[in-house]
Amino acid sequence: MRKELFQLRNLKQSDVKEYINFLLDPDVNIWLEDEVQSIKDFSNIENYLMYGWYRQAIEHEKKFIGVSGLDLVNKKNKVARFFIVIGKKDLWGKGIGSGVIKSIVNYGFKELQLRKINSDFLTPNEAVKIIHEKAGFQHEGFLRKDSYRNNIWIDREIVSIFADELNS
Repeated sequence: MRKELFQLRNLKQSDVKEYINFLLDPDVNIWLEDEVQSIKDFSNIENYLMYGWYRQAIEHEKKFIGVSGLDLVNKKNKVARFFIVIGKKDLWGKGIGSGVIKSIVNYGFKELQLRKINSDFLTPNEAVKIIHEKAGFQHEGFLRKDSYRNNIWIDREIVSIFADELNS
């Protein structure tokens, strides 16, 4: 019998502090939104986590390791943006991200009745590019020199997926 690599569950208040610790780790936050690069008001992070449209805690062996979900929803057009943050670096490259992306995107199409799911990532992040490709996301374009990291401007890749493109 195969042991599950991860479990998804609703977020708890106790997850917020651990998530903020992930965001304070430069190896983690370098790949995240520009706003996360210099957090001043942690209440915004709590609001984002606890009151966002669709958020799930990621657990591995019953321990909180990150967050994934859908945000920036446009209900009229039935479109949302996928995101994922795995804060436990020792679990990077273990297949958790590939499983999470498929679970969240599948839920978005089947349960939330989305028509399209977008996502984006900074181009040096090959691991995130791979999990998007494995799930079936298609390249839409680049925002060239969009984010400043390690003293250079880097591109952001924009990808999307429709329900019939999801790889199981």
